Amino acid sequence: MTKENIGGLSDYIVLKKEKEVIFYLHNPYPDCLAIPEIMKERFPDDYKSIVTSDLEEFKKYRGQV
Repeated sequence: MTKENIGGLSDYIVLKKEKEVIFYLHNPYPDCLAIPEIMKERFPDDYKSIVTSDLEEFKKYRGQV
């Protein structure tokens, strides 16, 4: 995984047990404004979204999948 091929709204991790979706956004604004619509379209109502701009934190979450 390199910094060039991750990030953006298409790069997210779903933690089913926790019912969380983690998005990695290098520069969160304004991309983060699209997250509520993505959550409505792709995930059940009881899932929550988390946005991180820390690549190392995102990689830690990826290890949980």
